[in-house]
Amino acid sequence: MVVLIVACNSLSAQDAVKPNPPGIAKKHSLVLDIGGGYSNYLSPLNFKATGIEKDYVRSGPAATIRILWQPQYRLRLGLETGFCNFYSYRLVNGNKKGKVSVSAIPVMVVWSMAIVKRLDIFAGFGTYMLTSKLDYEGKVISKLNSLGTSVALAYKIPISKTTAIAAEAKWMNAFQTKDDVVSAELRVVWKFFQWDGRKGK
Repeated sequence: MVVLIVACNSLSAQDAVKPNPPGIAKKHSLVLDIGGGYSNYLSPLNFKATGIEKDYVRSGPAATIRILWQPQYRLRLGLETGFCNFYSYRLVNGNKKGKVSVSAIPVMVVWSMAIVKRLDIFAGFGTYMLTSKLDYEGKVISKLNSLGTSVALAYKIPISKTTAIAAEAKWMNAFQTKDDVVSAELRVVWKFFQWDGRKGK
């Protein structure tokens, strides 16, 4: 029974990978994955300073750009960046009003693979470059970096041999600053460069 299970697993793995026959070049591609949508901030906001109104804005624009190296096999590797609005709130002190907003630019190494046909999973690790802007009797901008991760699922619909559109749901976690965000984006996936790798033996 154990031998049979091992044999079945080996055959399944071979079917998933589907190596090229001898003498056939291995295909490699570079893929540009770009899109945008909206994000929602999940972490609690419990500021207790006086003069802060409680109408926090947790949603805002989000955008992602990825460049992926896609070999013949399922696992892909690349870089990811973009923009995400975390939250904002208003300041009130008598007749004086101001606003605070926090946003982030992720810079990550990202891995990706196909779970089933047209459904891809992404996992990233890197840093979130946080920017806090205070607009109150002048402008003050402060910056902070936080290590973090991201996980995303994307469903693709091909529209040509090199282009697809996708709908993506993503969770972002800047764990050093305890910021959690989810986003929904529409994306364009373009396989803009292809080449033949080393031929199989």
